[in-house]
Amino acid sequence: MTRQEIVSKVAEIVRNNMPGFENLQEDENARINTEAGYDSMTFIYVMCKIETEFDISIPKRKWEKMQTLGDVVTAIEKELAKK
Repeated sequence: MTRQEIVSKVAEIVRNNMPGFENLQEDENARINTEAGYDSMTFIYVMCKIETEFDISIPKRKWEKMQTLGDVVTAIEKELAKK
């Protein structure tokens, strides 16, 4: 799976599950963790959907440090490389 394919899938999940992000562009610099003032549970819910989509598991301490779409994609790539 290419990085761009991962970006597309993650952006789609965010658009579909986080109100206010319906127009999220596939820009790796897009801030998705802090921009809309979501509580941590909302962000964790979306991250669980992402983990399910890619069949990976990323520790919560790593999710908490991610702020941009690119951060999430990089973490996914690292987990996929372990498989």
